[in-house]
Amino acid sequence: MQIYDESFVVYDQDFYNIIGESNKLEILATANYQFAHEAGVYVMETNEVFFTSNRLGNTTTADQYTQINKINLSTNVSSNIEPKQPILLANGGTYNRGQVIICSQGQRDIGGSIVSLNPISNEVKIIVDNFFNLKFNSPNDIVVSNDDCYWFTDPSYGYEQNFRDKPQLGEYVYRFDPSTNNIRVVADGFVKPNGIVFSPDETILYITDTGYVGFIDGIVNYDPMKPRTIYAFDVNGSVLSNRRVFAVVDAGIPDGIKLDVNGNVYTGTGDGIQVFNKLGTLLGKIIIPTGVANFVFAGKALKTLVILAETTIYAINLMVEGALINKYNTSN
Repeated sequence: MQIYDESFVVYDQDFYNIIGESNKLEILATANYQFAHEAGVYVMETNEVFFTSNRLGNTTTADQYTQINKINLSTNVSSNIEPKQPILLANGGTYNRGQVIICSQGQRDIGGSIVSLNPISNEVKIIVDNFFNLKFNSPNDIVVSNDDCYWFTDPSYGYEQNFRDKPQLGEYVYRFDPSTNNIRVVADGFVKPNGIVFSPDETILYITDTGYVGFIDGIVNYDPMKPRTIYAFDVNGSVLSNRRVFAVVDAGIPDGIKLDVNGNVYTGTGDGIQVFNKLGTLLGKIIIPTGVANFVFAGKALKTLVILAETTIYAINLMVEGALINKYNTSN
C-alpha cells in the first residue's frame, strides 16, 4: 500500500493507469448543508451535472424533502432545479436519450416511482410507478440498458427513515420494459439493494447491498453481520444468473457504482471512492474524508470524475474514460 498526496491510496500499480503519476482533487462547489448526495447525471448538451441533496426538513417525521440541483462544469455555478411536477424525495438517477432519469422515493402513502426530467424544460413524466398495483418502496438507483429497459433497485429505506408507509413489496431489483409495459423482479435476496450498473458490454450487472447500514425508529444503525457487498450477475436478456460476490468494502457501504471503459469498478464508500479491477481486486482509493454516496463521469471526454460529497463537490481528471450506457443519443 502506498499513500500518494494524502488524497490517494494505491494498493496496485495499475491504479496509476487510472489516476496518473501526478493528480489532485479540485473543489467545484460547497454549501452549508448536504446539497450533493445522490444521482450524479451528466448532461453533455449543456455540460451540466444534475444531482440530489440528502434528506432535508424534519428527518424524524415524514416531513422530509430533497432538492434537485445542477452544476455547470464550464462555470462551476450550481443552482436549484424546480421540476414542473413534484418528484418526491428524489434520489438516484441516470441519463437516457436527452432525459434525466430519477428515482422518486415517494412519501407517506404515495409509492416510489421512476420518472424522467427534461433538463431544459423541467417537465416531468412518470415512467413506472407500481408492480401490478403494489407500491414500490423507495427506488434508490437506476441504469438504462441499450434496449431502453429500466433496471432499478428498491430498498425499504423510506420506511426505515420515516417518510414512507409500511412496504408492500420486498427488497427487490426490477426491470421495466416501456415497449411492452412489462415489469418483473429480476433479483431478490438482498438486505438493502442499492447501487446498480452494467459492464460496458452489458454481459454483467453489478448490484450493491448496503444492509450494513439500517435504521431503527429513524436512527442509523450499523450491523457488521449484514452485507456491504458488491454482487455480480451474468446477464442474458432479461434474466440474471450466476450471482457471486464481487467485492466487500472495508469502509462504510458501497453506495453509488460506475465503471470505466476498461471494466474497472468504482464505488462510493465511507472513505471516498474505492476502485476495483474487473476481477474484484482493490486497486486504490480516492480519499474523501466525509465519504461519498455517488459520483459520475463527466466532461466532453468523459474523463472527469465529479464526486458528490454532501457539502462539497469535487472533481478529478482521470486517465480513462467512463463507460456510459446509452451515450448521449438525444432522439426521443
